[in-house]
Amino acid sequence: MQTNTLYSSPQWQEILQHNNLNTFADWWQLELDAVDEGNTGRGGWSKVAIHALELPDGGQRRVVIKRQCNYRSRTLRHLLRGVATFEKEYNFIRLYQQCGVPATTAVYCATRQDNGDLQAILVTEFMDEHRSLLDIIDATDQGATLPRTERDAIIRCMARLLRRLHQHHIAHRCLYPKHIFIPTDPDNGQARLIDLEKSRRIPWRNNCAISDLATFGRRTLCINSRDIVVFLRTYCDCPRLDNKARRLYAAITKRISGKR
Repeated sequence: MQTNTLYSSPQWQEILQHNNLNTFADWWQLELDAVDEGNTGRGGWSKVAIHALELPDGGQRRVVIKRQCNYRSRTLRHLLRGVATFEKEYNFIRLYQQCGVPATTAVYCATRQDNGDLQAILVTEFMDEHRSLLDIIDATDQGATLPRTERDAIIRCMARLLRRLHQHHIAHRCLYPKHIFIPTDPDNGQARLIDLEKSRRIPWRNNCAISDLATFGRRTLCINSRDIVVFLRTYCDCPRLDNKARRLYAAITKRISGKR
């Protein structure tokens, strides 16, 4: 069996050794409960689990463990056979980091050929001080109260993240609420993105914004007109909605209407 280790975080080495997670096989053989049914198709499968690692000095720290087999994604360099989607996601984790766009943090990433099967593992840090935007929305749908000031802070926090993303001409291309993580203190913390494998660099920033924000708008029906104004003011960095912000909003709504 041939293993290709793409990354192993130096900051996590002591913890990984303490948990006897030194090789691909160690990670692959862990008995884990997946968070959902996972994905099948593309000739293979892909599953995600959350696992607590024991710390050498006591306590625990959680990680997200993604494992897949023969679950490939085509790239310009690999048009025929493709590569493991986790390898592609790890490359985007690196890109986001280089651009200073807050996102998931890699702990370990590797691929392995086993009897003709392409296996891949991607381990990332669990965001203990963040909540997914989907969880926040679901809580309000179930009756939890969210003060207007806190709601505005969450929207501004998300807008700052997406403005930085699109300034670097990167489109997430799968911008659902479950992929946006909001810090416990949205006024002072940074929102972060996960599931980056569909990201793409696009020469025109406006196209990044229209693509991502239209996707988000179609999946988030709880947005009201005040939310839109708060978001656009922060995203466009303008105290009042100017012509640029209005044109962007018009383009987004046109894209949404076309998709529907």
